[in-house]
Amino acid sequence: MKNIINTFKRQIPLLILIIIFLIIEVYCDLTLPSYTADIVNIGIQNTNFDIITSTGINMMMMVIVSIAATLIVSYFSSILSSSFSRDLREEIYEKILNFSNHELNTFSRASLITRSTNDINQIQHTIGMMLRTLLFAPILAIGSIIKVFEIGSNLSWIIFVAFIAVAILLSLVIWNVVPYFRKTQEIVDQINRVSREILIGIPVIKAFVRQNFENERFNRYNKDYYNVNLRVYRIMLVLIPSMTLIMNLMIVLILYFGAFDALNGSLLTGDIIAFVQYSTQMVASFIMIGGFTIMLPRVLVSTRRVEEVLSTEISIVDGTYTDNSDKDFLEFRNVSYTYPGAEKETLHDINFKLSPGKTTAIIGGTGSGKSTILNLIPRLQDVSTGEILVNEVNIKEYNLENLRSKLSLAPQKAVLFSGTIRSNLLQGKNDADEEEMFDAIYNSESSDFIDDLDMPVTQGGSNFSGGQKQRISIARAIIGKHSFYLFDDCFSALDVKTEKVVRENIKELTKDSSVLIVSQRISTIKDADEIIVLDEGKIVDKGTHNELKNRCLIYKEILSLQLENLGDSL
Repeated sequence: MKNIINTFKRQIPLLILIIIFLIIEVYCDLTLPSYTADIVNIGIQNTNFDIITSTGINMMMMVIVSIAATLIVSYFSSILSSSFSRDLREEIYEKILNFSNHELNTFSRASLITRSTNDINQIQHTIGMMLRTLLFAPILAIGSIIKVFEIGSNLSWIIFVAFIAVAILLSLVIWNVVPYFRKTQEIVDQINRVSREILIGIPVIKAFVRQNFENERFNRYNKDYYNVNLRVYRIMLVLIPSMTLIMNLMIVLILYFGAFDALNGSLLTGDIIAFVQYSTQMVASFIMIGGFTIMLPRVLVSTRRVEEVLSTEISIVDGTYTDNSDKDFLEFRNVSYTYPGAEKETLHDINFKLSPGKTTAIIGGTGSGKSTILNLIPRLQDVSTGEILVNEVNIKEYNLENLRSKLSLAPQKAVLFSGTIRSNLLQGKNDADEEEMFDAIYNSESSDFIDDLDMPVTQGGSNFSGGQKQRISIARAIIGKHSFYLFDDCFSALDVKTEKVVRENIKELTKDSSVLIVSQRISTIKDADEIIVLDEGKIVDKGTHNELKNRCLIYKEILSLQLENLGDSL
């Protein structure tokens, strides 16, 4: 709760202002029954119209002040709850953006979406309600009790009995409802996960005619959510009618026993009316508190889920070292890596160097650790043992922004963001001018389908083909000047002719930088200065294409499988 409380501290001045107007509102509400008693006891019994008129005017003034205070409290409560949820959502997104791959694997994507939307919305709604119940209701209840005792009646036992009945009712309802709230949020996570999988996998679902299966899978979680909520609200719906029944029984008892007191002269008629009004206000306060108490377990679950994200310790710690040299060297020195929870190493004792003007390539079978090597360089995850050095300094000591400014990554899966071609290219270099953008488009062979930088890009780049998305991703990677260019099998969606042109253009652009290419195709890497062959996370050989095709068994096997398609040029 520490992080959420720290965020809420910013709203304390507004909270104090709300409390002040709440006190004004409660004072006005508590004054009205006493005015009613004066009208009945003094004005009506003595036929004093002046008292009735003056007291009535005072009541109207109190009502106007109460309404004004209520509106002000509602207005500022909305501002406070909305501002708090805005700040909380900003913090959780900032935290998520700093997550490494390890933290992103700890929380599912669907759960992070639920926590940053549904759970924060639940907190916002509850805070808005809290300012109208948790603060207002206790003040009103305490004030009503004080006023009841000021009347000096012996009917207070009725209020005590009503209080006991309300407390028992609330306890029973909470006891039966609380277990379902966590289950509800967990089911929401599952619904988001399944919905996301179905929406992303629609082409595959249709291709294999699995619509009915996926529909049944979604309906299963949806039905669970329906059943859990049905149980919760069936229990909660008992609360308000039961409390209303208790309140009405209390009024009947007050009127019944109060009539005897009125007949023997120990209690005035106006005091009985005021007693009923104060008692009603007090029970109404308990009803409001009860309604909030029912919501409290759910918001505590949501609060705990948001706090889990905010309190997660980030494994990638930012360093302080900065280096602005133009010629950068990178070295993997005895690097090994094991994914969290895995028993077997993904990478073992990796050693190689990247130097300016040199192109290094990595090839190997599926699961040999090629992409993992690329993820280690920008510290998307950290090495388990060994070290990665840039200019003989461990990258863990580097300021992350400084380190990543030296790198440019074209991922295996082309990720485009909704917006325009311009906005996507500006992510590669935020101050790029139009000439630089069009140069990047030309060098990535994208000019045949891009003629306008303001061409729209839909979510995920769905308005482009796979090859087009890959070329836009490459354009984004080469638009800025960097020390290291990392290409993670990003040429796989291109035909051989287009790939050859793009590689030649990139070679010219990156002649003073280090290039690391991961690929499954030998045609992509055969011209590299050094080719690293990986097998089961280990480097089995290094060398040029001509050296490896004569001595490395694994490389020769890959070459023979691709020879028919690639031709004698290999």
